[in-house]
Amino acid sequence: MHKLRRFTGVMVLSVLALAAYPLQAADSIGTDSRNTGVKQTVPAITGSQPSSQQTAAKPVYVPPKRGAPLVRVDAGVRGARGELPYVAVITPEHTGYSSTSQPVLYWYVSGDMKTRFEFALVNDQTIEPIVEVVTEQAIAKGIHSIDLATHGITLKPGISYQWSVALVPDPGMRSSDTVSSGRVEYLPLSATQAATLQSASAGEAIGIYARNGYWYDTFAQLSDLIATNPQDKYLRAQRTALLKQVDMDEEVLQAP
Repeated sequence: MHKLRRFTGVMVLSVLALAAYPLQAADSIGTDSRNTGVKQTVPAITGSQPSSQQTAAKPVYVPPKRGAPLVRVDAGVRGARGELPYVAVITPEHTGYSSTSQPVLYWYVSGDMKTRFEFALVNDQTIEPIVEVVTEQAIAKGIHSIDLATHGITLKPGISYQWSVALVPDPGMRSSDTVSSGRVEYLPLSATQAATLQSASAGEAIGIYARNGYWYDTFAQLSDLIATNPQDKYLRAQRTALLKQVDMDEEVLQAP
C-alpha cells in the first residue's frame, strides 16, 4: 500500500508517483470528455435538439440491488453545517456501480472556498487510503469531478471502495471536518449489455446505464452532454430528476 504525501497548495497522489492534479474550475462538471459509445432502442436524449422537440422521458435509475444497505454519508456528520460550505459526494445511498475500472467521481460544494480539501479512496481490505488528494487552492462553487484514469487508479471488480471528500478547516482538529462519503464498485458489463450498447449515441447511453443500475456511467454521460450543451435546460432538468431519484440534498439539485 502506498502511503500518501501532502504538499500545501497542490494536489499530491501517493500512488504510483503520480503527478499533481488541480481541483479547480477545470475539474468541474464536463471536464472529462469521456464517451463510451453505447446504444439501445430508447428515446434519444442527445441534447443536440431544441428542448421543445425532445421527448419528456427522463432517465430512470434502477438500483442494482433492492434493499442494499445505505452507505452514503452526507456532509455535516463531523463539522457543523453552516460554518463551512456544504460538500456532498454525488452518489446513490447504496453502493453505486461503474462499468469501467476508472470511473469519474463527482462531488458538489455549495460555495466558493479556500479551505483545505481532501479526497480519499479506500477499500474494505485495507486500513490506509489507496490514494489521497489534498489541496488548499481555491475551489469554486458547483459540481466538480475526479477522474481516476487521470491518476492511473484502477478499481478491481467485485470490490466495494469507499471514497470521500472533506473540508478541513483545522488539520490539527479533525473533529471540525465537514465530510461526505459514498461507495463505488466496478462491475463489468455483460456480453449482452456490451453488445446492446455498442452503437448507441451518448444521449441514448444515459437511459441504458440508468436502467441497468450503473450510476457512475449515467451521471458521467449526462455531465458530458451538459458540458457540450451548457444552455440546454432539458439536460439540466434530466440531471435534477436523476439526482432526486437518489435523494440528493436540495442544494445539489439546484447546482448551476
